[in-house]
Amino acid sequence: MQIKRLFLIWALIMPFLTTCADFSGIIVDMPPSTPDEMPPFVITKPSFEINSRPLHFNYSGVVFNFVNTGTDIIEAITVSFRIFDQRTQSSPLIGTNKFEITKLELIHPDENKEIIISMDRFVYIAPTEPYLIDFFYICRIHYVGGKIWEDKYGKYRIRVVK
Repeated sequence: MQIKRLFLIWALIMPFLTTCADFSGIIVDMPPSTPDEMPPFVITKPSFEINSRPLHFNYSGVVFNFVNTGTDIIEAITVSFRIFDQRTQSSPLIGTNKFEITKLELIHPDENKEIIISMDRFVYIAPTEPYLIDFFYICRIHYVGGKIWEDKYGKYRIRVVK
């Protein structure tokens, strides 16, 4: 009787273990466990600024720091994010609040650079308080020489709005 019970438990557990050998699909927001899975950068939490930054923006912009941890020179990065009103946590704009913006910027290996993205052309009324930024991620990196790194689905995203 004991052997039959052990066999039954083994028969129920074994298919689960063989189909989920690396358990990568079980815990979605776990950080990568190996260096091969790490993105080729480190970024800070982005902020939405409403004060003017000469040569960058007049009314509003998204600012974050970016460290190139790869071995190649970056020539452009594309970021994806959504913005929300701080009080209502709804879209402050007419139309979509989802953005995908490419910034041309040379960033050498191990260089830490402040990235400033103007939002002036997207807002029709200058904000009086900063917007929240959510689901922010680097979706594409273009390297000198033509190589491209992509995160199509926001695996390495930064979440703010709960």
